[in-house]
Amino acid sequence: MKPIHYGAIAAALGLIALLYFAGNTVAPKKEDKMAAAMSQGGTPGERQAAGMEIPKAASFDSLLAAAKQKLAPAAQAEINRQENTITRGDVTAQQIAAYETLGKLWQQNKNHAVAAYYFAKSGKLENSEKKLNFAAHLLSEELHHERNRSVRQWMAEEAIACYNQLLELNPNNDTTRIELAGVFIDGTGETMKGIEQLLTIVRKDSTNIPANIILGKMAVESGQLDKAVARGNTILRVDKNNVEAYLFLGEAYKRQKETDKAKAMFNEAKRIMNNPDFNKDLDEYMKTF
Repeated sequence: MKPIHYGAIAAALGLIALLYFAGNTVAPKKEDKMAAAMSQGGTPGERQAAGMEIPKAASFDSLLAAAKQKLAPAAQAEINRQENTITRGDVTAQQIAAYETLGKLWQQNKNHAVAAYYFAKSGKLENSEKKLNFAAHLLSEELHHERNRSVRQWMAEEAIACYNQLLELNPNNDTTRIELAGVFIDGTGETMKGIEQLLTIVRKDSTNIPANIILGKMAVESGQLDKAVARGNTILRVDKNNVEAYLFLGEAYKRQKETDKAKAMFNEAKRIMNNPDFNKDLDEYMKTF
């Protein structure tokens, strides 16, 4: 058997903490969800679930002006000089190079969101999968840390534009489509658009594991437990040692009041992970039902 990496252990523990150790599985009242979403700013998906309006995206010009104010005078002057080369350059190749240089300058100044904007501009002009992918990943990572709702919305929309162009260049890239789905679900809160991207994958390949894992977990969260079980079983027919499938299958069976099946799934997850801390947490959870 292949060794289990610590990254996989951390991911699985995080999955349990997020989905299954949250305490009461009864849906909270709408006003409770509203308060929770408001208190932390919330992702667009959380705000949408709480019935809150998704904000208008921040303007790049305002973000750029604020970012420049934080720069040292020398860095600001260097960026201003580089910006001037864009307005003077009529040749597309010059603009591609100028945008890429601006991206690198902002990256050096540790503003990854603005850097991503310029890498994306360069990538869009060049139709470069490498640059578009890099920009999309930078923006997606920044989404996890940004709490300002309007800024988050801007990041999500910019990332979506990158992923859409990537799919125009390579429509069969399932990894890109899954990442786009994630931005729709957790970034803009357009859950159904995200699900449609995932369904596009499984219509083509019903055994696609990453898409089925996301759809399976979402089915558990939304109470569509039969669908969750079907997704989990599909995954296990392809990968009998998939920990995430055993975990959401266990939770689905638990919520269906099939306690023996639930514990069997969780015990399989323990066997595969073979990690004392993981096993202890899961044992404690199984004592609750």
